[in-house]
Amino acid sequence: MQWLLQADTVRKTVRAGVAVQLATLAVCYALWVSEGCDHFMPFISDTDTHPVSGAPFTFGFTVSGLLLTLLAWQMFRLRSDWISANPTGARLRSLNTFSTIFGIFSGLFIVWIAYTPWDEQLALHLLQARVIFGGSIIWAILTTIMTSEMATFDARFHEVYISRRNRTAFTCLCLGLMALSVVQYTGISVGLPVFETYVDMVQICTDLSITEMSVAALFEWAMVLGLIGVAETATREVSLLTSHESEE
Repeated sequence: MQWLLQADTVRKTVRAGVAVQLATLAVCYALWVSEGCDHFMPFISDTDTHPVSGAPFTFGFTVSGLLLTLLAWQMFRLRSDWISANPTGARLRSLNTFSTIFGIFSGLFIVWIAYTPWDEQLALHLLQARVIFGGSIIWAILTTIMTSEMATFDARFHEVYISRRNRTAFTCLCLGLMALSVVQYTGISVGLPVFETYVDMVQICTDLSITEMSVAALFEWAMVLGLIGVAETATREVSLLTSHESEE
């Protein structure tokens, strides 16, 4: 198992996770549009309602969810080793633990949601989506805070912190704008009935004439891209966490 913690292996996990997620989003959207569905703007999960784009959706999110789960564990182990080698105190250990928990939960729920189309199990799908979005945002915030504190012990982490902070801020902004757009359509209610109308419109695929929901979907895509960007910052962090390997 030790090979999973080697710097090159962890970097490959990061790159594979980013590549699979981006490819899944691109392929699902391209297939959705090619089938005559409205190009502006489906929610990411809308593409799972069409048989043609649903298959790559299930495969892609299964793989990317598993990779995210693996990456969360790998980063936990590497950060734990770094924390043990530096006089950081208990706070960093707690941040490392909780960020890992949220990262793993998000990854596993991504796998689960890949098999839960919302036109078949709306209530469960909405629950899964909220866990994924909430867990991923908390994971991004905690890892950003952790990197900031690590930079106080090793200035080389400052570059990672700046990049991660900016991408996390962008992601949080997109989440807020997505929520605002949904509220403009649903009002203060977030119960199932208000979403059932939208689901009735989507089904396999149809035109997306609710402007507020299309705008919300646009911000959802932007938020997910932001989260992918946050994950990508781990590439540089891994090099710093394992710099002793190249020195040996």
